[in-house]
Amino acid sequence: LGATEDRVCGTIDIEKALTDGIKAFEPGLLAKANRGLLYVDEVNLLDDHLVDILLDSAASGWNTVEREGISIRHPARFVLVGSGNPEEGELRP
Repeated sequence: LGATEDRVCGTIDIEKALTDGIKAFEPGLLAKANRGLLYVDEVNLLDDHLVDILLDSAASGWNTVEREGISIRHPARFVLVGSGNPEEGELRP
């Protein structure tokens, strides 16, 4: 439930930007799940935007991140497994 787009997709490494003045990419969950399994609990409670990102990456096998003048495309080949309680919300089509 606390998932953000930056946490899922990746973002700018703020520490490197502040200490070294370098715009570096900090991988998100999609990069870490590459060649493995990504389990999402309570998938029916995620924002639609995040569900779209997960489904697009799972289908294409790629994730593209564009932040602060950086554009990175990396493999995101994973098995997506989700669970949710139907009493807490519908799973969208």
